[in-house]
Amino acid sequence: MKGILVCNNPKPLEIYQTSMKPFNFFLIIFLILIVSGFVYFKNTSNTQFAENSKAQEPREDVTGYLEYSPENQTSSQFKGESVLFFAATTWCQTCSALEEEIIERNEEIPNDITILKVDYDNDKKMNAKYGVTAQHTLIVLDQNGKEVNRWIGGGFDTLLQQINEI
Repeated sequence: MKGILVCNNPKPLEIYQTSMKPFNFFLIIFLILIVSGFVYFKNTSNTQFAENSKAQEPREDVTGYLEYSPENQTSSQFKGESVLFFAATTWCQTCSALEEEIIERNEEIPNDITILKVDYDNDKKMNAKYGVTAQHTLIVLDQNGKEVNRWIGGGFDTLLQQINEI
């Protein structure tokens, strides 16, 4: 008979089915590894972000260095103190370096100055109000809220020099 050859042997079908089983097994293992990797890296990056955020928050035991809030600004000005706004970010290395110096050399800051750390990335209202266009901007306001000095960048010695020129 010419034409179609019919095979009654089920063996080729069994080979196909068994060869698919290891493929499915490896596919499932591969997908589990991919998902595990994403979960691991997501948790790792969130933990690192939380640690970086904690490092960027002013310490409560440092006198005269506070997180910006309208209440902290009003309170400082009410006490007759000048306010120095420090527009900083968590990703700015020079901001982090200046913050470390502020904490380490806090006793050198004049008693009539309060430094308020402003979150440059998230406090758009403050940025607009004071015309802040870059991180690491520092603005000094007198007791009446009038701007008396502004500069961008610099370390702790620059900060002291700018304050002393007022």
